[in-house]
Amino acid sequence: MAKFNLKICSAVVACSLAMSAALTGCNGIFSKTETSNSSDNTSSQTSTVNGEVTSKFGDNIAVKSENFAVSLAMVNRIFRSTYNDFTSYYASHYGFDTSKSSKVQYYDEDNGITWYDQFIDTAKSNVKQLLVLCEAAKKDGLSLDDNDKKNIETNIENMRAAADNAGLGFDDYISTTFGAGLTEKDVRENLEQTTLAQKYYQKVYNSFEYTDEEYEKSYEENKESYQYVDFLTFTFGYGTVDSSDSSVTVDEQQKEVAKNAANELAKSKTEEEFTEYIRDYLNKNRDYVNLSSEESHTEEEYKTAIESQIESAKVTKYAYEATTEAGKWLFDSGRNANDTYVFEGTSSYNVVMILKTPYRDESINKNVRHILFTADTYGSDANAKKKADEVYEEWQKGEADEESFGKLATIYNADSDSGSAANGGLYKDVYQGQMVTEFNDWVFAPERKKGDTGIVKTTYGYHIMYYVGDSMPAWKSSVDSVLRRTAYNDAYSEVEKTVTIEFDDDYINTIPDPTEEVEEASTVSQTDAQPSEIESTVESSAE
Repeated sequence: MAKFNLKICSAVVACSLAMSAALTGCNGIFSKTETSNSSDNTSSQTSTVNGEVTSKFGDNIAVKSENFAVSLAMVNRIFRSTYNDFTSYYASHYGFDTSKSSKVQYYDEDNGITWYDQFIDTAKSNVKQLLVLCEAAKKDGLSLDDNDKKNIETNIENMRAAADNAGLGFDDYISTTFGAGLTEKDVRENLEQTTLAQKYYQKVYNSFEYTDEEYEKSYEENKESYQYVDFLTFTFGYGTVDSSDSSVTVDEQQKEVAKNAANELAKSKTEEEFTEYIRDYLNKNRDYVNLSSEESHTEEEYKTAIESQIESAKVTKYAYEATTEAGKWLFDSGRNANDTYVFEGTSSYNVVMILKTPYRDESINKNVRHILFTADTYGSDANAKKKADEVYEEWQKGEADEESFGKLATIYNADSDSGSAANGGLYKDVYQGQMVTEFNDWVFAPERKKGDTGIVKTTYGYHIMYYVGDSMPAWKSSVDSVLRRTAYNDAYSEVEKTVTIEFDDDYINTIPDPTEEVEEASTVSQTDAQPSEIESTVESSAE
């Protein structure tokens, strides 16, 4: 339930309808991925029916390993999710035109690789990693237990209920909501595969152990990656920027005024002097106050706006960076508390006072379990609240311990986007401010103690909460994550060498670009229905 969770490079599989972006190392959509150690690079002849490509494996299968297979419809779902994620967040940065087919836009023009090729390769890489983990799990003797199976059935039942509410047949609902051509068989297989893969991932990821000495050693070797500074900053502008071409028009007289003001502020010796200067300056120069100049304002409104600007001038837990002049200065080893510096920009002078020199975060992270009930799952907010109350009462009448809570979370938790649903609702090493406000406030309440429970309402729905207890210091948690990801990726690389994945490239390449018109009832089982906006590539919280 993080405010916003940006994907990072890690090998992760989450139990949701469409599997996660299980990225090993940093093989993502923006790197040139390869599906090595498989037979996907040499397509064999495929049979055709009425000029349409069919699966060489049969039964609409596009990818298979020794014991598992993935249908073309599911590969298409993952392809669409990759495409949607990219166009939602990164298209403009890469100059991608969403009105044009990805087949005519180049990811790597020198090598003739289109964006369509890259989206396909990313989808194939994700499918490959899912099947590698499934094969590894089977070889390790892991299988789905009764709780896993019950959780899968609960997911299916919830989809059936949603289909009924929408007045659709089950397969029609799945196809139009989660991806063109998907059937109950696809959904069930995907839930089974992602659940099994997640179990293996968690077993391996959680198997690594580290001593305090190893944590300290890793921190010292990479301390810049874990350091923060706290500082104050204020800007005195002297120019205007043309939004059409980013050109700057400088007012030389105003520049001199801004320079003098910046130098005066830089004479401050304490945080109090710095903030008092800002307050006095804003009171005397109302044009600098963040209020509309097109309407009149009361003195109380000015006072409130000024205090808000003063509050926003303080920056805490600013992560290490040395790519800017300010970053280099802030993290210089020669800095002392209350040092100040004036940086000249193209249209302003910026003054910085360092409050806390580079440090590591010693605050204690928390461990918590939760079970989320959403209006989407149960048809309405009231129904979600009713179900949360029922399950909470069921838990209280039972063993009422953490183990029984985790079992119920595996069955009922709607929080598939983070992977906690497959992990007994567990969030480990939660840091202050990571979660949405209501969730965060409950977890970090000063009176919170091990074993506390309750129901919390957030924008996501109703959460039954179980406070597991304190975790490790934030800096150590960050180091731990890096060590585990590295160790897991190494372990995955070794396992990957032992598994053969076969791709039917001719069949996979019949997946259309999202901008193309697709005929209903074609061999590749596509419709013009758009995939759901439900996140299909998610980060696991198994860490």
